[in-house]
Amino acid sequence: KTTGLAGGEESKEEESPPLRPAPIRYCHAGLNAVFLLFGKEYGWFAFCYLIVATICSVTTSIYTTWLFGCIVMMVFFAAVFCFAGFQAVSGRYELARPLLGAGMAMFLTCILGGHFFREWSTHAGSEMFNNLDLASMPGETKGYGKNAVFFWKEGSVDTTTQGAYKLCKDKLPVVGTCVYDYYCVAPIKTQSDTSGVVKAWAGILSHVSCDDRGFLTSAERLQWGDDARAGLGIVRTHNWNLAIAAALNGTATEVSGAPLVEWTGDPTKQEREAWNVAWSVEFGIFGGYLVLLLAYSMMMGYVSEAYPTSRKIADPNAKDLPSRRKLTPKS
Repeated sequence: KTTGLAGGEESKEEESPPLRPAPIRYCHAGLNAVFLLFGKEYGWFAFCYLIVATICSVTTSIYTTWLFGCIVMMVFFAAVFCFAGFQAVSGRYELARPLLGAGMAMFLTCILGGHFFREWSTHAGSEMFNNLDLASMPGETKGYGKNAVFFWKEGSVDTTTQGAYKLCKDKLPVVGTCVYDYYCVAPIKTQSDTSGVVKAWAGILSHVSCDDRGFLTSAERLQWGDDARAGLGIVRTHNWNLAIAAALNGTATEVSGAPLVEWTGDPTKQEREAWNVAWSVEFGIFGGYLVLLLAYSMMMGYVSEAYPTSRKIADPNAKDLPSRRKLTPKS
């Protein structure tokens, strides 16, 4: 009998399948722990749904308008809200909460992130005019668009010949005063140019008067004193033309098609800042959502399930952990 038992045990050992390589077992155990800790069933589904909704909404904002991107976001939100509501009505609250959390996160990833990506796209797709001569700028930059990038060889802002136009943007109904926009311009010319013919203009849209101390000490106005010879294109509208007419004041003339630029030492700065802020918003919200999923999983008791199962996958021959004894009241 003893021999038979021993033989039976040997046959059982021979029939047991061989263990997989240790790296595969540990990788499987780690994935199992991650799956359980970060939301279990619908937690990861909600996270992937959030990423897909963000991609679709942001892409729509870039290639059409920001409003259409928001509409796409609302379609995704309505779908996940209805599905989560069905789970909640069915009594599966632990499955509905991650879905509702992803729906709330969409408002930030799609609307806020889409705004900054839209701002980046307006700069990234703009024209670039490089190594220009000041005299040839009106002809070579004809028909330029908003935020076109300019680099030219010579010239500086002549702050002694400055023009301005004041526009009442909004009128306050109670006090009867206006909120003004000030269009401030100055010609760009070389030191040797005494012809009085302007080939290009520098402009700033200000919320204080063009001769106010706040404007004169602002970062945009101080850049007029730099030798940057670079800028971003400003489309000449009726208000800008009125400011330019005030600067000419009947004593000077301008070349037809003279461009108007925002004088700046780094024309691509706004593009880079919008790109960095957009990705910071997206990764910040995605990371925050994963942290909330982890906290929610710990509250739901998934931690006590993740460690034992992952431990068993990594080492199938490991002994089971001793169960905690519950204290029973003495009779």
